[in-house]
Amino acid sequence: MSVFKSQLSKGLKELRVQFCQSSPSSTGLREYVAKNYTSIKQANPELPILIREASGAEARVFARFDKGIERKVSLQNANSQDIEKALEQLVKSA
Repeated sequence: MSVFKSQLSKGLKELRVQFCQSSPSSTGLREYVAKNYTSIKQANPELPILIREASGAEARVFARFDKGIERKVSLQNANSQDIEKALEQLVKSA
């Protein structure tokens, strides 16, 4: 199991995932969420994970940390491995 799917940092307060439900550039993130959401949520039941689908939206993830610090990463045209690495770096960036 990856670091991202294990218990996440206490400093992480929220994850927001945004993507287009039909755009080819969001395909990787859509598939990643469909495949991994359950295991991430089971490992982190208290962490709010918000999934936002919007027509034409850029594939990206936002992480909100203590003291209102927020970081984002764009995941346009990313594959599952790229998404995993980007999310791990994002979560560790606090």
